[in-house]
Amino acid sequence: MNYEQFKKKVLDEFIGYLDPEFSGYVLRVNEVRKVNEKLTGVCVAPEDPPVAFAAPTFYIETMYKEYQNCGNFPVVMTNTARVISDALRGDKPTVPAFTARSLLDNVVLELIGVAGNEDLIRGLPHRDFLDMVIIYRRIVSFDEHGVMSFIIDNYIADHANITEEQLFKKAYANTKSLLTPICRDMRSVLNDLSDNVHVPQKRLKDEPEIMVLTNDHRYLGATALLYPEVFEEIAEDTDSDLVILPSSVHDLIVLTDAEALDRESLCAMVDDVNRNHMSQSQILSYNVYGYKKGDMKISYYDRLVQEVAG
Repeated sequence: MNYEQFKKKVLDEFIGYLDPEFSGYVLRVNEVRKVNEKLTGVCVAPEDPPVAFAAPTFYIETMYKEYQNCGNFPVVMTNTARVISDALRGDKPTVPAFTARSLLDNVVLELIGVAGNEDLIRGLPHRDFLDMVIIYRRIVSFDEHGVMSFIIDNYIADHANITEEQLFKKAYANTKSLLTPICRDMRSVLNDLSDNVHVPQKRLKDEPEIMVLTNDHRYLGATALLYPEVFEEIAEDTDSDLVILPSSVHDLIVLTDAEALDRESLCAMVDDVNRNHMSQSQILSYNVYGYKKGDMKISYYDRLVQEVAG
């Protein structure tokens, strides 16, 4: 079954897989633009929903990938319908007010790449940063399941009567306090992520020191690029200029300049990780960046220094 056949079958049959109490509900299909991807979102709701009804959504593309893996259409439909039925039956999340105060008190920065996101960016308050773009997210909650947030688009900003400059100033302050950058040795990070596999803490002879820059939530950690003082502290500690690899939108890899490879090899590493080991939504950039001790600005590695925001 190809994607179009699968999509038609899902839309025709999905309501029948829901628990009987939701047999009168309807599907509403929307094109959902996310960072680095465009998805077909399907909301499940009563035909005449109450005001501010938070309709659970599933994505046809995600279901199709599951179908390609297992080859069993009823299993994919049953699993998705169970999640949606539970969401419809459970407590509905509170929809935050789209007021200026609510948005500005909880807004944070996000860095995304330009390529592939042109249509998304046109509909958002944003500003350029090197080969990337700064956009804005409203944090809804932090809990044991992770971070809940949504992108602030032009409609939301206009409704709240707030400007991009206001968003930037508040988000710049909020991000460093809500998503405080943390620099850790790669070995300690691997130990935390490894399941019952011990990673030796002592580096081997001639092994480069590799650091990971993120935050406690491992969420939007690449925004550290917007805070040169973070890199100045690392440069002071290591007494070295730095090379920065965009591991993902959530974290950065930092090397001392003396231990780094040539720029072409580093770019090849980033390209390989992005193409073969990273989900599309987490890719930030295919470039490599640098920080020169004392400069207080981020530049392209081994290129002419560019002016930065902030």
